[in-house]
Amino acid sequence: SIFAWTRGLEFRGKLDNNQELIDFCHTLEQVCIETVESGKMTKDLAITIKPKVEHGTDYLYTEEFLEAIDENLKKKLGK
Repeated sequence: SIFAWTRGLEFRGKLDNNQELIDFCHTLEQVCIETVESGKMTKDLAITIKPKVEHGTDYLYTEEFLEAIDENLKKKLGK
């Protein structure tokens, strides 16, 4: 999961005293949370909210979800 990677990178950032990496990890995690809260999520998350789900309405395929994360991260970083 994205959080597994960000937590590992955050730890590396702490070891290396790399505040920029730590901040990036926190930003990416926040973007993930905001993206899911906006209703964009993968099926495994959607079925925890609603037992019957449909693609496009209730969930996104993995690549679509990652594209939404990328888009939101770019906005958050001002790129």
